[in-house]
Amino acid sequence: MRERDLQPKGPSSAGTWCCLGGGRIYTEADKELADAIGLSFPVVPAAARASRAFLERVVDHTARAGVTQFLDLGTGLPVEPNTHQVAQAVDGRARIVYVDNDPTVLELGRALLPLGSPEGAVDYLDADVRDVRHVLDAAGEILDLDRPVAVLMLSMLGHVEDPAEACAVARRYMSAMAPGSYLATCDSVDSPDMRAAAAAYAAGGGPPIHLRTAAQLEPAGDGLEFLAPVGPVNLWHPAEPAPEPVDQWGFVARKPLAAADL
Repeated sequence: MRERDLQPKGPSSAGTWCCLGGGRIYTEADKELADAIGLSFPVVPAAARASRAFLERVVDHTARAGVTQFLDLGTGLPVEPNTHQVAQAVDGRARIVYVDNDPTVLELGRALLPLGSPEGAVDYLDADVRDVRHVLDAAGEILDLDRPVAVLMLSMLGHVEDPAEACAVARRYMSAMAPGSYLATCDSVDSPDMRAAAAAYAAGGGPPIHLRTAAQLEPAGDGLEFLAPVGPVNLWHPAEPAPEPVDQWGFVARKPLAAADL
């Protein structure tokens, strides 16, 4: 049962991915496409669920490492527990900025999720994540960019056609972050099953998804210290052993501390 019906429209990336990952916020068009993709290509819902679980583990890990600020870029539709709920369960002072340019994501994000603990802060920013300067200027109203931030770019850089440009966007964000900040990113990899699923997704009305090889993903972390392992996200510090790797690869990496901080 969905939490809320939305106005009928063509399938959206956020709604279809939410439905594939077990979320409850989507349109009928999203559900039809997600059901068709999931039935023919079980690797896709497995990747969507693994991506959400990866987010929870990353946020919990970085929060327990002392990070209290989170910049969630291309956040997608809210699925509980979301970034602020995981972070503030560790430290109620955590401050979170969600960024998306889908008006449905922004509307529902504000309406469906509580605004977090009173000692912390949560905000939604309407912006294209590629407009790095604008995002950072606006996020700086909530986050102190002179202190470490966990930057989350999960299942969203695949919407940028050029893999080099996608990685450059990630590096631009990290260049503005304080030492001790983290980058977490993941995307669907270019496997035969995912390639067929992406073609079926586009044929069904979904926006283009650009699959990546591992070699195309890793340059987003250039200059950072990778927290092993790099690869399928369900193998990154899992709560229990994963039955098999998913076709969703990513990594978590830390910006090195300055010599004065060591």
